[in-house]
Order: sequence, then C-alpha cells, then structure tokens
Amino acid sequence: MKQLSVALVGGGFMGKAHSLAYSLAPIAGDVGAQVSKRVLVDADATTARTLASQLGWESSSGDWREVVERDDIDIVDICTPPQFHREIALAALAAGKHVFCEKPLANTVAEAVEMRDAAQRAGVVAQIGFNYRHSPAIEFARLLLDRGQLGTPLQFRASYLQEGGFNANPNLWRAKRSTGGSGFVGDVGSHIIDTAEYLFGDIARVCGLARTSSEDGWMPESERLATDALDEAGVWIAEFANGALGSFAVNRLSSGHKNQILFGFDASKAAVEFDWNQRDEFRVSYVDGPADHMGFQTIHMNTEHPNGWWRLAGIGSGYAEVSAIQFQKFLRAIVSGVRAEPDFDQGLHVQQVVEAVLDSAAVGGWVDVPSRLPVPAGAR
Repeated sequence: MKQLSVALVGGGFMGKAHSLAYSLAPIAGDVGAQVSKRVLVDADATTARTLASQLGWESSSGDWREVVERDDIDIVDICTPPQFHREIALAALAAGKHVFCEKPLANTVAEAVEMRDAAQRAGVVAQIGFNYRHSPAIEFARLLLDRGQLGTPLQFRASYLQEGGFNANPNLWRAKRSTGGSGFVGDVGSHIIDTAEYLFGDIARVCGLARTSSEDGWMPESERLATDALDEAGVWIAEFANGALGSFAVNRLSSGHKNQILFGFDASKAAVEFDWNQRDEFRVSYVDGPADHMGFQTIHMNTEHPNGWWRLAGIGSGYAEVSAIQFQKFLRAIVSGVRAEPDFDQGLHVQQVVEAVLDSAAVGGWVDVPSRLPVPAGAR
C-alpha cells in the first residue's frame, strides 16, 4: 500500500479541521494509502509544537521552506492566510509535492494563474479546499443533474450569512487586506460561487454591489474604494455560460446567522433546496409529481447517496466528516494518478468571478468573467 506523509502549514481553525480530517479519511473509507501526519508548521515554533501535540502530528517546525524540501514529505497542505498561498504553493510544486490549498486560492487572479500554471507543469495533484461541495446532498444534486433527472438548469439562488462581523477581533488577519484578508465576497462568497459552478457550470458575467459598514450604516462606496476597505457584504446577479440565471448574497453582519449557507435552484423538471444547517436533508420538488403529492419532499442522506457515511439516515454528518470526504478524494487522486476535483484551475475561475463581482461593484455595471482555459493533456 502506498505511504503518504503530510506537512500541514498553518494551524488555527482550518488546521484543526484538516488534522481531524486526515485522521478520519483513511479509516472511514479505503483511500488506497496509509497516511502519516508527519509535521505541523507554524511561523511560531512554540505554537507549532503545542498544536502538533494537540492535533496528533508526529513533529513540528517553524520553517515551512525547509519542510517542503524534505524527502520524507509527499503532501504539503496550506492553511495559512491567502497572502501566503502563492509563495508556499509554488515552492512545494517546484519540489514535486502534491498540494492541498485552502480557499480562496489567492487574493488576486494574477497569483491564482501562477499557481494553476505551476500545478499543471509539475504534473502533481493539486486540490483546493471548497469543502462544502462534498456534502452528500450537494453531490446528490450534481448526480441527478448529470443524469438529466432534474432537467435543464434555469435559475440558481444562494446566500451565505454570518454574524461574525459584530464581534470580530479587528486585529485578526481577516480584518485587513494587508494581513491577508479577502473581503467577504472572496472569503465565503467563493464557497457559494464554487457550489453554483459545480452544479450549473461556469459563470459568464456578473453585476454586483459591495458594502462595508460604518458607524452610520454602510460606508459611502467612494470612501470604501478610496481606503481599500474590505467588503463585509455583497449582492450580485449572474448569467451562466449555459444561459441560466443566478443571484447571490453574502453578509458578515447578519445577526442570528452563525454559518448559514442556503441555496436553491430551478430546473426544467424539478426544483431543489439546500440548507447547510440541515445538511443531511435533500429537498426536491418534481414538476411531474403526482397531483396529490405535489411540492417539496425531504430525502435524508445515507449510504445510498454519494459520499454517504452512515447506513442509517438521520445519524448526521458534520464539518469534520465533510472535510474528511474531500481528503478521501484528494488522497485517491494521488494514488490513482488522476485529476483532483476541485483543482487549481477551478479555484482560479472562482477567483475570476470574485474579482469580476468587485470590479462590477466599483464600476456599476456588468463585467464579463474570462472563459476557462482548456486543461492541457495529461494534466492532473
């Protein structure tokens, strides 16, 4: 059996999630490899030692550059603020390592292009951490769309709401662009953009608004742009390449919403609804349902559905399980030598949509999203 050793660069919230997922992934399903949590890296060596002990890593380091060059490391997992993604990923890819990178891929399209191109040249497996798309109910929706059972995609609606902005620490890295913050459209909006493109295909153009709060409500847009303030809320409409319509909203100042991802879509044969806080429920309404059963029905996920872990529906899956599912796919891609999903090219296109939304907010009109480049033959 293949042996794979992982270096995790960055602790914190996502470092904890990834640490749990690497422990769960190989025991919850056959990934074709034995996985060693070899080393946890943090800029502060003392913090690295503490986190490595807490999260089950064999060793720790305060120097990611030395770690990515080590012969005993096969995978570099990047959980740092986005401003460091490019440098670490390029070094790891140049060293021939497989790379997993948290979202967003980068804070600019230019950096994301560099990372995508380097991954394709390196011929290794490179995956981006859009973990929510691996939820069984979302995978089931994609399966039904692929089978044609839901019909032609017509309209997609999504929102991602949090209340964190009311009690956020202004000194944390997410608060400023200079410390790696992406703004709310890039930080969490990227998740619902990825989900939309996973289900409906690429977004072709957008028209949006972005806002930042002040003591009196929303900061004037001219002031937000002049001070390069990070957006805290945004709304945008979109047209997909296949002609479908889309509408999106994100807000980090939404009291009572802890981490709420909602989406729904209409297709020619059915409509679907999803709520991350009820993530094991798939809600669908078929156009041709029997007259006495018209309307939404709720299907509970189990092992009959993609990525389902539990035979008995209703046991439930959480953030750790969904994170582990994405690492099962990443590890299997490495073992089998196939392209990862979602890869850096998909991460790049999401970043292009993010930038188009913010550009649209700045100019006040529609902005086209670049078409995705063809994947080179043999790319993984």
